[in-house]
Amino acid sequence: MKRVLLVASMLVICACRLYAQTYTPIPVTGYNNDGVAEAGLNAEAVTTTGLDIQAKILYSLDFAALNGLQAGIPNDGIFTTGLRTYQMADYTGNNVLYLSKNGVVANTTGFDTLTFVTPGAYSKLSFLCYSTEQSSTISITFNYTDGTSSIPDTSTILDWFGGINPVFDSHGRIKRQAAGPYAVEGLSSNDPRIYCVDIAPVCENQAKEIASVIVNYVQSGDPGGQSRAVFLAVSGLAYVPIGVTSDVVKASCGNSDGSINITATGGAFPLTYSWNTTPAQTTEHAVDLAAGTYTVTVTDANGCPADFSTEVSEESMILLKALAKPGDLCTGTTTKLWAIPTGGRMQSYTWEPGTVTDSSFTISPDTTTTFKLTGIDENGCKVIDSIKITVTEKPEAPLVSAQTICPDSTATLKITNATTPFTYNWYTFPSGGNVTGNGDTYTTPAIGTATTWYVEAVNGPCASDRTPVTVTPFDRAATPVVKTGTISSTGVTFTWEPVPGATGYIVSVDGSTYAAPSSGNQGTTHVVTGITNQESINIKVIALGPQVCQNSLPGLASAKPKPGEIFIPNAFTPNGDGKNDYFKPEGTSITAIDMKIFNQWGELIYQTNQLTGWNGTYNGTLQPSGVYTYTVRITMTDKTQVIKKGAINLLR
Repeated sequence: MKRVLLVASMLVICACRLYAQTYTPIPVTGYNNDGVAEAGLNAEAVTTTGLDIQAKILYSLDFAALNGLQAGIPNDGIFTTGLRTYQMADYTGNNVLYLSKNGVVANTTGFDTLTFVTPGAYSKLSFLCYSTEQSSTISITFNYTDGTSSIPDTSTILDWFGGINPVFDSHGRIKRQAAGPYAVEGLSSNDPRIYCVDIAPVCENQAKEIASVIVNYVQSGDPGGQSRAVFLAVSGLAYVPIGVTSDVVKASCGNSDGSINITATGGAFPLTYSWNTTPAQTTEHAVDLAAGTYTVTVTDANGCPADFSTEVSEESMILLKALAKPGDLCTGTTTKLWAIPTGGRMQSYTWEPGTVTDSSFTISPDTTTTFKLTGIDENGCKVIDSIKITVTEKPEAPLVSAQTICPDSTATLKITNATTPFTYNWYTFPSGGNVTGNGDTYTTPAIGTATTWYVEAVNGPCASDRTPVTVTPFDRAATPVVKTGTISSTGVTFTWEPVPGATGYIVSVDGSTYAAPSSGNQGTTHVVTGITNQESINIKVIALGPQVCQNSLPGLASAKPKPGEIFIPNAFTPNGDGKNDYFKPEGTSITAIDMKIFNQWGELIYQTNQLTGWNGTYNGTLQPSGVYTYTVRITMTDKTQVIKKGAINLLR
């Protein structure tokens, strides 16, 4: 039913575009009905109830497109205007809070709770809502995470047809029915209309996190009690406490010409100002101030005040500067302080701590000290400055032990008296030079000769004397000179001269694990036997020192074995017993063959270049016992070729 509430003085509805506040959506749970048709052709199937006495509902743009309707609310449920944004719950589930007086209207409740998905502190909450069947008066109570609750705040919501100051309008409404055609109402009169109710927590509660809100239906604007309230979404202005920064202009000596300019942030816009000056000043800029302390009360749009005090000091027209050179000292050194006036003369000076009254003097403080300088000008006005002299402890020289290491390896040098918070720098020079490492340990590069490094302790600007530390490598055994001795087709003998100081020898043949020579641990020969099909034999010999790192570098040698003999059997028995089943040439130096087999009539029955040989078959058929002839070309490891011919007995 289209009705308009005429008594505007009863409304506590926000003029939502008055102030530049950023309201952002607050996700909540607790909606009790689906009041938006969003899909399909059946409005009843996608909603749970009508929202007024005539069962009218809202519908989305998608629903409008499917059913040939005009207007509709956004498909994503986002309502935005200016600095305000609201987000409705998913249209496929409950997306409105539907209330009436004592819940007398079907599908409504008399009160209900909207629970914040994430509790938060807000300086103001805004509820997107409307009333049907005339106005609705509701109260809202904030429940805080600390267990406390606010005093209910009462507001009145206008009818969705014809009310003043809507936030959104002209979306259209339709009757909730099972099928079209649907009739859109309200577009010509910019209806239906949606409003916002803005409520600010009391000042002392604004920093608290809100966990939920209770919405209670208080009074119906319809004499028959049929009015109902519909809540669509909650948005909030996040709580930011008021903060102030100030820029002070000092008052000149004996005058009221100082000023304070403040910049206030936070709170709810707009902010108002009140200074404790006489007369009171009410802007961000307080002027005509004598020396003293001034307080400004900043009050936000919610009526929440915050007090801030700022001091205006009195200054002479003469500038005074306390200087030191140097300003940072190491223990045991001195610096000189100066009082430097600019723009006039000072009658006197006083330095604190102490009782020095000279314009300059030399000091050697043991600890960091701030020296306050007070000057009195010719008008008796004080001019004050200060300077901080930082005194840093000079560290003791680091203690590091020399090391002896394996040749061509690294050493890790460690400072034994390292102290926090000192840092440590390593150098290759006793003075100057670039830093090569930092820290209380330092790993050297691999070295082959004795090398000295230098380290200093550093505490801020102060460094200790540098400590030298030398790293000396062990001597390594001389590399054995390996020679090739006797060579045969099955073995090679290698020899080497004894290495002075060696405690023994180990050898590796063709990359094998190192082991003692065949002539014993201290022997100087090694025989390689059991050579098969190899083109060369390579050996490495290491002379052992007293320590592993004193072992020599490997001495190298290689030998080329002589080719071995070729053996061709005169019979074979291919009966599958795993013994003598194949006919082939045998020899340790054979690398390839090209073999042909002929039967007793001279027919070629088999040819292969595989070293596996002939298994006594022809085209998959076992050949009978008898004499067969062969021709084979054999390639040796030294690349030479040998041709052999003869007869072979096949025995079954």
